[in-house]
Amino acid sequence: MQATMFGRKPKRKPTAGNLALQSKRLNAKSGGQTNRSGKPKSGNSIGQKLDLTVADEGLLQSLRSSVSATPEDQRKGVNRAARLLLALGPEQAAHILQQMEPAEIERVMTEMSRIDHITAQEKKEILAEFEEQARDFEAPVRGGIDEARRFLEAGLGQQAAHDILGRLSRQDLYRDFAFLEKLDAHVLASALHQEHTQIAAVALSFLKPRIAAQVMRHLPEEFRAEVALRIARTARIHPEAVQRVARVLREKFEKRAAEIYSEVGGAETLANILNYMDRQEEDDILGMLGSSEPDIFEDVKERLYTFEELTGLDSKEMRLLIARVDDDSLLATALRGAQEDVRRHFFNSMSQNRAADILEEMDHRGPLTVREINDARTFVLNIARRLDEEGTILIKKEKEEYI
Repeated sequence: MQATMFGRKPKRKPTAGNLALQSKRLNAKSGGQTNRSGKPKSGNSIGQKLDLTVADEGLLQSLRSSVSATPEDQRKGVNRAARLLLALGPEQAAHILQQMEPAEIERVMTEMSRIDHITAQEKKEILAEFEEQARDFEAPVRGGIDEARRFLEAGLGQQAAHDILGRLSRQDLYRDFAFLEKLDAHVLASALHQEHTQIAAVALSFLKPRIAAQVMRHLPEEFRAEVALRIARTARIHPEAVQRVARVLREKFEKRAAEIYSEVGGAETLANILNYMDRQEEDDILGMLGSSEPDIFEDVKERLYTFEELTGLDSKEMRLLIARVDDDSLLATALRGAQEDVRRHFFNSMSQNRAADILEEMDHRGPLTVREINDARTFVLNIARRLDEEGTILIKKEKEEYI
């Protein structure tokens, strides 16, 4: 079965035989008819429809051509299909649209709405691909959102056109704000705090809810409350106003790109550096941090070791650690979602009865949040660090060499 770009099989695969038969039928329909000049009408004149079987297959071939290695080639394929529909006009394009799935229509209509117009020459070249005798196409064809609406209404009706274009418009607006999602939540909150609360409300409304929540946490309390109120009250806003907000914010962030996008240092960076230093040097630096910057000290300390690094403990050290963690429910939480080798290392270092109890706890507990799992693992790591500081166990870092 030959698949199109969207996994659909054309209703009829064109062959030399059936294309010839279709051509004969077209000629038969127009045969004997004359135009005002008394000359026989051509089956391919601008006043008549193209062979819809040929055009339909041409569109599907255009869509199929977008299946390629790179996103750029995929976009070109959909662009080619959108231009073909524009060249065919609403009436003939409606025949093709009725045979397409909503997802297919959205992709092609999105591309059509971005095309300002196609010239008469482009129209001739497009149609020449699908019917060799196409000629005398003089009028340019307009594109854009209004043309996309006209095509959809002709093929699917007014309500379906309204629904599809509404989704397309909102998708475009989300894309306008996508650049904000790449910024650090604290930096974005600081920047939005300098804007009017309505600007901040619009921007947050077009971010993913998870990211918007992270940004909201960093906003000052009164400003955050006002922004939340404006988000709740703003049910509708004109797309052009939303686009202006996105454009203004993008321009401001581009001007301060060096300040925003350059992340240097931080607790994570220091922890990575310490992982390449010997234990005495690490202790000296941590001791200095502990006396001068206790908050930073705790942050760096938490990042020095990961839960997976506990697999470096030998069986005796693991038994000592597990004995200190006397909460089976907490261990079950910490091991939820852990790699298989980590879980095996824990279970092999405890009694079969305790391992069975923890496994049963893991099986019967409901869904856990990432925060719950991380909190449990941090608790276990804190105990491991205390044992390491006491000299009871030795947490081996990957970058260190041991003899």
